[in-house]
Amino acid sequence: MKATRFSKDFILVVAGQIVSISGNQIVRYALPLYVLNETGSSALFGTISAVAFIPMLLLFPIGGILADRLNKKKVMVILDFSTSILVLLFCLLAGRTGMVLLIAAMMVALYAI
Repeated sequence: MKATRFSKDFILVVAGQIVSISGNQIVRYALPLYVLNETGSSALFGTISAVAFIPMLLLFPIGGILADRLNKKKVMVILDFSTSILVLLFCLLAGRTGMVLLIAAMMVALYAI
């Protein structure tokens, strides 16, 4: 059998997804810990972490249907671009508004995406 090589485009997409998913997971892990560190409230930490999962649970069935029916490449690009805009907005608003509320909104939006 002849070994098949992956195309350059495939390797770039996989590498980009690894970086993107890793970054998303780091942000999702770090933001609630920041709230815990700043406020010292484990109840607030738990509440933000739990509430952030609600959009994901509600949107999973819809996202699965859309992912099956739409162009997967476009879906990946749109969602990654949406995440980057969200992180940019977070960076611009940090320090100008209440951080706990901003982090809670960011977490909900990230899990929705």
